[in-house]
Amino acid sequence: MRSPSLLTLAVLLSGGPVLAQQTDTPVQVVPLVETRSTLGSGSSIQGAALWVHPTTPARSLLLVADRQAGLLPYELNGAARSVLVAGSYAGVDVQDNFPREDGQRESLIVAANVSVGLEAFAMDPSALTLVRRGSVVGTGFTPTSVAVYASPDGRYFAFAGSDTGTVAQFELISQTDGGTNADPVRSFEVGGPVVGLAVDDALGALYVAQQNVGIWRYRADPTANAERVQVDVSGNSGLTAPLGGVALYMASNDRGYLLAVSGGDNTVRLYDRANGASPTQNTYRGRFNVIADAGIDAVDNPRHVAVSNRALGSLFPLGMVAVHDGRDTGGSENFKLVDWSTLARGFGGSLVVDTGGPSPTDGGTPLDGGTDAGPGPSTGGTPGGGIGTVPGEGGCGCSSTSLPGTVLLVLAGAVVLSRRRARD
Repeated sequence: MRSPSLLTLAVLLSGGPVLAQQTDTPVQVVPLVETRSTLGSGSSIQGAALWVHPTTPARSLLLVADRQAGLLPYELNGAARSVLVAGSYAGVDVQDNFPREDGQRESLIVAANVSVGLEAFAMDPSALTLVRRGSVVGTGFTPTSVAVYASPDGRYFAFAGSDTGTVAQFELISQTDGGTNADPVRSFEVGGPVVGLAVDDALGALYVAQQNVGIWRYRADPTANAERVQVDVSGNSGLTAPLGGVALYMASNDRGYLLAVSGGDNTVRLYDRANGASPTQNTYRGRFNVIADAGIDAVDNPRHVAVSNRALGSLFPLGMVAVHDGRDTGGSENFKLVDWSTLARGFGGSLVVDTGGPSPTDGGTPLDGGTDAGPGPSTGGTPGGGIGTVPGEGGCGCSSTSLPGTVLLVLAGAVVLSRRRARD
């Protein structure tokens, strides 16, 4: 077993793709929490997404799509709750502030049921149970992944991918009875099995991970053609097959990162969001792996990743990354949960730490020793978004964090916190 410190310092990556490849040593990070093992056997986990509680972020849940058991909820301390809905699921995604016909807004959860198609739910924030929102929408193929998109003009869409390489786009429309309809608007062929989808709402970009090939970026607009840009390729010092899921860390001012699972070398790779300053490329920043520490085993054979920049209570006040472990102790599967500020420090402070969401008024700063641009992180406030709220309004608890200051307090607290593992 290695002897890692809480924060393993690594080479500072400037963000230039040439320099990144010259110094491409994986950053090693340690998990704070691991979830209880999945209910299924073998490779049953098919995807994950984070649902953020609208008033008590510490009660947020990691939602896991399990092909054998159903939609599984895990608390941020790793504990497993009762199955939300039984079935065979191959993906799940969450979109905040979906408008209902009664004028209220809620977090819409869309899941890919391999037997029937796409299903829509809302979370009851008191009971932490699912409420069905509409009938099943057939995709015409067996879905392998799903992502939900909120367009700049206020429309909502769901993307579904397949093993045959088809990506279908549906517009989600709220109904007077509280349900949700989905109308097909676009379909295109990727060229091979789709293993991951993620959508950048602010920049209108759809990311598609194609098994054994690489990652593509498409326009998410329903009227767009199938023109695409390759973000990274498998092999040649890039992604290492088998490839896995993709996820987005959405910071303010169009900053943040695309995270992609590179299963062949047990790492997750980071790329800049393709923003206004560099709209045609996602600069490669580096990669990391999750190592063993304090009774929690290392990540092996990862296939999925979920990430949030939101303040999630005292355990993860500066955001969190959940990395799938395809070979947990005893041969099962679970997720390792990593504090985002720990990852940022491992990258030499070059990664942005910003709990304010895509467009807070206070901006945000990299974790580089600069001056805080906003208040310290809230461990109990309400981040923007969620049921019945509008981003940036009503006690959002937004912050942009830098060193020294609040991060040092968080890290000091993390040293005191014992590693937490849910009891089997």
